[in-house]
Amino acid sequence: MDFRALKASMDEAFQSILEILQDGQVPEEQLVNKFSRLCTQLHVQAGDDWAGEAEDFAHLANQLLQAVKKGKREDAIRLVDSLQDAQDYCHRTYKS
Repeated sequence: MDFRALKASMDEAFQSILEILQDGQVPEEQLVNKFSRLCTQLHVQAGDDWAGEAEDFAHLANQLLQAVKKGKREDAIRLVDSLQDAQDYCHRTYKS
């Protein structure tokens, strides 16, 4: 998958996760698993200058998947907040 398509798929999955959590529900494991896999693919495609941030993001996505598997909504909310912070930082720092 090319970088733009990967980012678009990742953003779509993340927005779905946000909406579900805002509605007071725990997202389905399948959706979060997809998001986590996409984040891992992003890490593989990351340039050397932002590979560390991409790795951290993929790690947070995997932690989110584990929280969802265990039905831990509060943990999932905290991890989504951390993912948003990491995304904002990365976009401010590396996005051209």
